[in-house]
Amino acid sequence: MIFGQKMKNTDTIELQREQLWSDYQTYNKVEGSDKLNRYLTLKERVESVPFTQKKKEIETLKFKKSPEEKVLKQYGKFQKNKKIERYFFFIDSSDYKRFFEIEEQKIILELEKLEHYVKKGSYKQEKHRFEKATKDGNSSEQWQDTEAYAKNEQYENLKRSPDVLFYKRTIKSAMYKNYLKVKDSSLLNRYEDLNEEVNSEPFKERVEYLKDEKRYEKTEDYQLLKEFQDLDADPEIQLYMRYNDTDDFSFFREWTMSYEEQFDTIDQSIWDYIPPIAQKGPGKNFSIKNQLHYANKLDNFDTENSLLTLETKKEDCEGLYWDEKFGFVARKFHYVSGILQSSKGFEQQYGKFQVKLKASKVKGVVSSVSLVNESEDICIRIFSGNGNVNKGGLVIADKQSRKLDCVKLKYDKRGYIIVSLSWTPDRLEWTVNERLMGVITHQIPHVPLQLRIESEVIKDTSNLPHRLDIDWIKCYRKN
Repeated sequence: MIFGQKMKNTDTIELQREQLWSDYQTYNKVEGSDKLNRYLTLKERVESVPFTQKKKEIETLKFKKSPEEKVLKQYGKFQKNKKIERYFFFIDSSDYKRFFEIEEQKIILELEKLEHYVKKGSYKQEKHRFEKATKDGNSSEQWQDTEAYAKNEQYENLKRSPDVLFYKRTIKSAMYKNYLKVKDSSLLNRYEDLNEEVNSEPFKERVEYLKDEKRYEKTEDYQLLKEFQDLDADPEIQLYMRYNDTDDFSFFREWTMSYEEQFDTIDQSIWDYIPPIAQKGPGKNFSIKNQLHYANKLDNFDTENSLLTLETKKEDCEGLYWDEKFGFVARKFHYVSGILQSSKGFEQQYGKFQVKLKASKVKGVVSSVSLVNESEDICIRIFSGNGNVNKGGLVIADKQSRKLDCVKLKYDKRGYIIVSLSWTPDRLEWTVNERLMGVITHQIPHVPLQLRIESEVIKDTSNLPHRLDIDWIKCYRKN
């Protein structure tokens, strides 16, 4: 904290503190929760190199220019190949079926045997013997009744049969010649290999996968990523991660609230309008040298709307006065004010003490919030205001002397301010609206002290009533 820094607005400070406290409660709720553990586990996984690489690999996969597309293009070219087209046209035709049925019936084989018999000499020899025998008169058999004649007739009939004519015509056809060239060729083998590959289920599934633009969304990784993204957008998780590894909650971690006063009413189990020094003396309040007022009981205090107001007024009354020569004497006073001390329920040694207050600027009326002991020989002024002069300070008194050490509280804020005192064994530090005002490092008290609220009239004034308004007091103890 720097002396020259700009002072913050009081309302802004309170809103920020309230928000920070609320955020701290949420942070503690999330910390150690199953939700956070799941989030951190998923975060580590989805941000890992293998996970992100796998995601990138899946998302960048394309059917275009893939090996599968190349195979399909090659397969398409084979399908359009004229030789392949004619080959499959032929084997899918009825002619193909008829052709091979004729071969299976061995009609052509029979025709070839007959043709060999008729054309290769056996038939002619038989006919020549028959004619010679007939001429010599050695045979009375008719030629038409001979086996040779029958075989020749069978040959002529079979040669002109539709099946034989179809078979010979097919053998001479370009379609059959193409069939013979393709049947056992590497061209057909490659086509059949491609056909088997592209029609296999693994290949079809791979092609479908590559064409699916939402393929990553169907993975288990995507479900984990989606779960992580949902958690990452969770307001509580975002809050936790925003504050994690920061010192924003250091105050709440280092300090525990030991006492808070919102002044819904004046809790008389805590506060007493007669301080211990008066209780042990006359049993009622009394004024001392330089005090022109008398502290009534609670008549000058009000707690409307949870706001403690101490009003100092011009009013005649009678009360006790401590005369150094004669002791306690009755005296008439022309001003009335009040005093409250937490002698019944709160005292503390060291800590942070914060007060939100506003005081009228009346010269001659000193309003203060202090820490004092019962004998009032030790007093730490958290805030003391007299007109436009505002101070904090330390008062150490004994029978011989009274030593006052002051810290100026300079601020230009109108309305409420938040004054904070930090008290450690070796240091007193004052801030106003989180701006450092001053430090005292000597004669630091080491005893528990009580809170004290009061207004004193030390100079005649007509500019009354004077108001000291306190919205709240908060005290903290170091953890």
